[in-house]
Amino acid sequence: MKQSTFDITLKQPLIISQQAASAGPQQSLDYLPGSVLLGLVASRLYASLDSDSTWIIFHSGLVRFGDALPLHNNEIALPIPMCWHAFKGFRTNENNRLIADNIFDLSQKDRKDLETKQPVQMRFGYVTASGAYIVPRREQTLKTAIDANTGMAAESQLFGYEALSAGQKFRCTVSAHDTLDPKLWKKLQEALVGEAHLGRSRSAQFGRVSISQAKTHQTPPLVSDNRILTLWLTSDLLLLNQGQPCLTPHPELLGLPAGTVWNVENSFLRTRRYSTYNAFRRHYDSERQVISRGSVLRYTLSEPLSNSALQALENGIGLAAECGTGQLRVNPSLLATTHPVFTRTAPTLDAKNVLKVPDSKFIRVLQSRLEQNTDLESPTEAARGIFSALCEKIRQARRYLALPDGLPLEGAPGRSQWGRLKELASNQRQFPTELWTQLTHPTNGILRERSGWDLACGPYQEDKLLRELLRQLNVYQNNAWLPSLIGQLAARGLSDEWTACCDGKEFKEYIA
Repeated sequence: MKQSTFDITLKQPLIISQQAASAGPQQSLDYLPGSVLLGLVASRLYASLDSDSTWIIFHSGLVRFGDALPLHNNEIALPIPMCWHAFKGFRTNENNRLIADNIFDLSQKDRKDLETKQPVQMRFGYVTASGAYIVPRREQTLKTAIDANTGMAAESQLFGYEALSAGQKFRCTVSAHDTLDPKLWKKLQEALVGEAHLGRSRSAQFGRVSISQAKTHQTPPLVSDNRILTLWLTSDLLLLNQGQPCLTPHPELLGLPAGTVWNVENSFLRTRRYSTYNAFRRHYDSERQVISRGSVLRYTLSEPLSNSALQALENGIGLAAECGTGQLRVNPSLLATTHPVFTRTAPTLDAKNVLKVPDSKFIRVLQSRLEQNTDLESPTEAARGIFSALCEKIRQARRYLALPDGLPLEGAPGRSQWGRLKELASNQRQFPTELWTQLTHPTNGILRERSGWDLACGPYQEDKLLRELLRQLNVYQNNAWLPSLIGQLAARGLSDEWTACCDGKEFKEYIA
């Protein structure tokens, strides 16, 4: 099949609601469905194409718009497989990386280990081949409808949206059958590239994205595991049995050989139902009952599958393939063992070729000076990144409270809070450990609940400005230059940049 990869950068928050209903809380998806991209291309090409071409691209299933999934360090992140579990009380990730030794496939785990410990299923987030754990950032926005007659806020029409935060990147793959006309394929690719507006509420400062074509990365060769077939769903799967929705993945519905048996005990799946809204027709499409993304299906084959049959599965199965459903990974290496084996992100030196450094006071002094010299710019870069993250939280708080530009945000940390940080960093510049203790002490630490940093940026407890600051600083708590980092961060907080952010004036200049 022909394939082309596209990277989507969010320039503004993007609203992709889980449900098309207009009442009740509006929770956002953490990915971009393929139907959104199909709609974008249709809005740009449908009127200019003849009926045969429109049928081929948008209705026949010969062209498939895949879901756009989170992108991290040029690696696409896939939904956490539902077969992964961890024992209750054990950490599954550290510094946004999964701990492989604490994660296991429940179907391959020794039953004796389950007698004394309780397994808990991992249900949220994404994972890359190198083991990075990704949870797309989302934010809450509170708004009110405007009365067209008075130009004022309408009575009893307060509503809120949850949106994907700006600045994130997603990657999708668009594929087409080899028989598709090359000119039509080129026109389709050109229609996707450039600036666009996606999702809901596009006229109210939401939905602006930038789409660029990326280099297509070669996928690893498919591995045949003789009679065992493992399918990891990376998008929802829509199946029909005799014209009716079917939530049981019978082998014959997937085109597997006769005699193939579905291993129910070794499979993990969930289902959901929803109705998509067609903006052109201004009406809902038929309800879909699907097997949810992240599900893991295992089969015992009656005969080994050929490479072409495996590739046909990898290209997609089920109905509504043009909207991105039915995408999967066949016999993925991450699910081949009890504990996942992640690829290395960078080559490591052979232990035999590494020289052992003599342990002496002179060598330790030289190493300390070398680290200080080589990391001279690191506190500046770290302070800039943390300050940008805090500005993003302030922006989220303003949107949550529906504050217009120019109206100050009450409760945000001011010169008093930043001044205490700067004073503490100056007094403890030679003692980073003591500095961290005085920052985070639960009783009298500067960064604690009710310390001026406890600003609500959303409806949930984790949406506090304090939580974001501690999460950012936690990475650097063991660095020797932590006092320098705190001092430079406080200097930025005492500047006019922070004041402008809190007042909503020229806010975009201060967001990295």
